[in-house]
Amino acid sequence: MVETDILDMLAEISQSATARLSPVVTLPGESAEIRRRGILRAIRGTVLPRRLEFTAGNGDVLALEVGSSRVTDVFEASVGALPDFETEAREDIIVKLAELVSAISAAPAPLQLVSQHPDASPDADDVGITLGEIERACAALPLPAEPHVAVVADNAEPEAAEEPASDTLARAFFDGADRFATGRVLIDARTLDRVEADGLCAQGQPLCPDAGVLAQFARDLAGWDADSAATLSQPQLIVLRPSGGKATALAVLRDGDLTAAAVHEARKLGAVVNLWKSLAGEGQ
Repeated sequence: MVETDILDMLAEISQSATARLSPVVTLPGESAEIRRRGILRAIRGTVLPRRLEFTAGNGDVLALEVGSSRVTDVFEASVGALPDFETEAREDIIVKLAELVSAISAAPAPLQLVSQHPDASPDADDVGITLGEIERACAALPLPAEPHVAVVADNAEPEAAEEPASDTLARAFFDGADRFATGRVLIDARTLDRVEADGLCAQGQPLCPDAGVLAQFARDLAGWDADSAATLSQPQLIVLRPSGGKATALAVLRDGDLTAAAVHEARKLGAVVNLWKSLAGEGQ
């Protein structure tokens, strides 16, 4: 990187720097192209060795080791093949990096970034792939256009959708949440008895709900019903998330007789929504 590039980069950083309370940064996300430019800009602005972890709205992750505006390793990618920096040809690594960057850019917004210290100090001979090489490879990969919302006339006949079986939806959500939850509990909505629980919510574990917690939970849901009964019906999904970072979140699915609750990492909201859609249908 020449001296003028460094000065331009420092000027850009100084102009865009703002104080924040969370390590999570939300990149601009109006389109996949803008999100990809945001990723490349983050790589360009990384001088000291860092681990950059990008997380899309659907939970897809891309974790890169970056230093001196170069990518030196790939730790994790939800979509695509990870390049082997030790054995693969440089040209093949560049193509794979461009594909990984484009894939996470094409995933649903918001696109969030967390910059962390690397697990180990990089090797002195670990030169990595330059930003220019990645940019040129990305330019050859088209990105999908953002979906447009269709406006339907008031007199248009809606397509009939198959209604899910409400008496099994909470059970199905409880079973499916095993893929992302750190704790699950299935509750009889009438008696407030635990039907089943595992993980952190199992008997003897830190988040196992006792009778007092379940009673308070029922009161909270009753208050929710009083506020929303006129506009919302069951089955319904309620998601409680922290304001930022990677703290714990709670997803609650109610179908009348049963209530399923899943404790999960906040960044895995996409997995929660995908499970809900697969069970209840896109129209929910």
